[in-house]
Amino acid sequence: MKENNTLEATPVASAKELKTQEAGKAKRIVIGTDAHLRGYQAARKVDNATIGAVANLRSETELLLYVERQCEQAQEVVVVYEAGPLGYGLYRKLRARGVKCLVCAPDSRQQQRKRRKTNQIDARTLTSNLFNYLNGNEAGLQLVRVPTAEQEQARLASRQHDQLVEERKRLGAMGNGLLLSQGFGSCKHWWRPKALSRLEQLLPGWLFAMLQNWVDLLRALDEKIQKAKAALAKGCSGPRPKGAGANSLVQLGSEVLDWDLYLSRRKIACLAGMVPSEWSTGENQRRGSITKVGVPAIRRIITEMVWRIIQFQPQYPPVQKWQEALRGTNRTLKKKAVVAIGRQLIVDLWRLQTGRASAQQLKLVMIGG
Repeated sequence: MKENNTLEATPVASAKELKTQEAGKAKRIVIGTDAHLRGYQAARKVDNATIGAVANLRSETELLLYVERQCEQAQEVVVVYEAGPLGYGLYRKLRARGVKCLVCAPDSRQQQRKRRKTNQIDARTLTSNLFNYLNGNEAGLQLVRVPTAEQEQARLASRQHDQLVEERKRLGAMGNGLLLSQGFGSCKHWWRPKALSRLEQLLPGWLFAMLQNWVDLLRALDEKIQKAKAALAKGCSGPRPKGAGANSLVQLGSEVLDWDLYLSRRKIACLAGMVPSEWSTGENQRRGSITKVGVPAIRRIITEMVWRIIQFQPQYPPVQKWQEALRGTNRTLKKKAVVAIGRQLIVDLWRLQTGRASAQQLKLVMIGG
């Protein structure tokens, strides 16, 4: 008889050996983390087991060590925490260690229904939501777009400009309120040299002295705002639609982060919150005002841009469509027209930025470049 020699035994043995090595490991451990400045609460769920006890960790270093220990016990570890004032430092450190990390929007609806909210409950709820999300329930978590370090820096510069403007408005309103309270009417930009010199001749000494307390602060803010605007404008290169300011486009880009992330016009319109609310059932369909669930800064930038587009590009198709409403005196209808134009404008800007359409196809007049 001939001997039946075979080489199949070697790979079978290797597979068994690999299975033996991984036998003691779980397939996946999910960790929900409630992050705070002075500590972290972490709850974990191993495969399909129940959620274990919540671990109280005093620092970020302890949390990272805790996650590393979980990595030794499972083939995959996934961590989630809520976006907040601590930023994305934890996300980047976990990703650098090869750990999958997600950041979600805060959601305390369940705790409000039960009228109980603690750090331990939050950690366990995050763990449960993460498990559901990873198993196909996309509504389990509302994920946050995590920017790169460069994108975050650009966005912070844009938002600081807006914060400086808001602070100037606040201080200016305080001085203006002081004038109104003493019967001297309203004076826009009262701290500027020309306006202040006129007020000095009209106001009693004690009132003018009180206004002087804010003048230096307001003028310093004016100077910083101008520098911030100049810095933002440097980030805009190439042609841009007439009426869409360089600063506005840079700020819009810093909030969008990456135009290529959005694969349809509906998604980019939803990012601005410029989609109608809806309450439909059966054959009945009801649509209301816009949802405003997107990024508020994007909606503000686009709205300001629309008013300039109306002035500088009256031939733009959405402006032509709503021309009658814009010329009328009905303020509600005019507001509706601006929102509709803004929704189409952000879609067209998305098409321009991603190369889906040209300015000629969109009938937009371009300048600069």
